[in-house]
Amino acid sequence: MSVVNLFAEVQSRLGGEENRRGWYDVPCPQCGKEPKRGQVHFGYREQGGRCWVCGWGGGLRELAELLDMDSSDYVPPVRDAVIKEVARWRMNPWALLAKYKDHPQRADRWAGYKPLTVETLDRHGFGLGRLPFQHPDDSWYMSKSDWLIVPVYEDGALVALRGRNLTDRGPKWISATGSQYALWNVDNVPAGSICWVCENYVDAAWTMQAHPEWSAVAIGGATTWKREWAARLADRSPAQVIVALDNDLTGNGGGKRREAWEADWKQDHPGLNPPIANGPKIVSDLQATGLAVRLFEWPENAPQKAGVDWALDNGND
Repeated sequence: MSVVNLFAEVQSRLGGEENRRGWYDVPCPQCGKEPKRGQVHFGYREQGGRCWVCGWGGGLRELAELLDMDSSDYVPPVRDAVIKEVARWRMNPWALLAKYKDHPQRADRWAGYKPLTVETLDRHGFGLGRLPFQHPDDSWYMSKSDWLIVPVYEDGALVALRGRNLTDRGPKWISATGSQYALWNVDNVPAGSICWVCENYVDAAWTMQAHPEWSAVAIGGATTWKREWAARLADRSPAQVIVALDNDLTGNGGGKRREAWEADWKQDHPGLNPPIANGPKIVSDLQATGLAVRLFEWPENAPQKAGVDWALDNGND
């Protein structure tokens, strides 16, 4: 099967409308986020699809598999290998990180988002400022607006700059060009600790601020988990791991309420399958390493889509 034929089948299933950038906009088949005018959510084209909300991304075959379509006879095109250089900001990031830390509005802007102390901001290097991006012609530029900045490290090296939007326009989170997903804060998990696995980096930091006796890591989104991260966390030897993704279908799954939530989702998205629960998948991967792991049970009064921040804010910690 050719690219044209498989894409025609995907297009027939999703029925998206092409936008002026050459992408087709529909609700994300992974997380269900609805498209909104002027905002970047999920899009697909012949090369594949990507959701800037939940983080799912893949080629045309992966998109077809997500839709439970048979792509076994699909023959992907042969393309020349592209060697990507490491983003320049990752080569010598210290001046940029210092600007983020020294921004005069850093503490106030962060306080408007989550109640983090200056000590917590300093501990994790959270800052405020503009993010570096790359044009298609390979030239670099800085974003026009400031973002709440979360640096992500792996084995001591800076591998990502994640930005939290301060406005109601555009995606909530975005990455500097050249960023790579990594398990945030895993290098700092003490042996023998109780470790929480969160979606949001900031919620993980808030958890450790509220409970200094705990450690926490963050995956950056319900669908961004990588199986190899289980081994990285196991190497830190925590005594207990609690997987506390958000209280929704994509996160911890909804528990006893999943069946009702799935029915609502199917009504809003006829013809599409509900998103899978990633929390139980993560529990399984971690248990396979020998760790003691449990899935966090959201209380009955927790609203759908509640995160760890809701639990902390409502005394359910």
